[in-house]
Amino acid sequence: MPKILNEKSIFKTRLFNIKEAEIKFDDKILKYEIISGNGQGAVLIVPILGDEIIFIKEYAAAVDDYMITFPKGKIDKDESMYEAANRELQEEIGYKANDVKFIKKIHLAPGYINHVTYIMFAQNLQSSYLPGDEPEVIEQIRVNKTELKKFLETSEIIDSRVYAALNYIA
Repeated sequence: MPKILNEKSIFKTRLFNIKEAEIKFDDKILKYEIISGNGQGAVLIVPILGDEIIFIKEYAAAVDDYMITFPKGKIDKDESMYEAANRELQEEIGYKANDVKFIKKIHLAPGYINHVTYIMFAQNLQSSYLPGDEPEVIEQIRVNKTELKKFLETSEIIDSRVYAALNYIA
């Protein structure tokens, strides 16, 4: 197993900390740049309402386009992943879940980003709204489970975490 010899912050933003790490592999020492989030990670929630899965279409600044994804967001300080999931559901789609399950922890681009996303399933939804920090109204897209494959094939830009999460739907 390689060993991290040294790690130092080279740039910080409100959301990220970019670090330089010296890592020893046998007799070689290599430098890596690692992007770290400032927090406990994020949740991505698959909301299931009867036979429908609720997606959202939301602006993604990094690609300057709208993206199909699921309700998601960071886990606030002193908040559990379950609390974060229910908060994000209420802020983004106007529902809370009586049944939230943790499914899988995934890593995005682990070669240089140490961000963790916790995939959650939410069922037994009931109407409940919390104001969020979104700059615009988020569009909901409800897809019947029987139409899921067609929806994914015909949608333009889909968050890669959606495919990871959908692997766990029975």
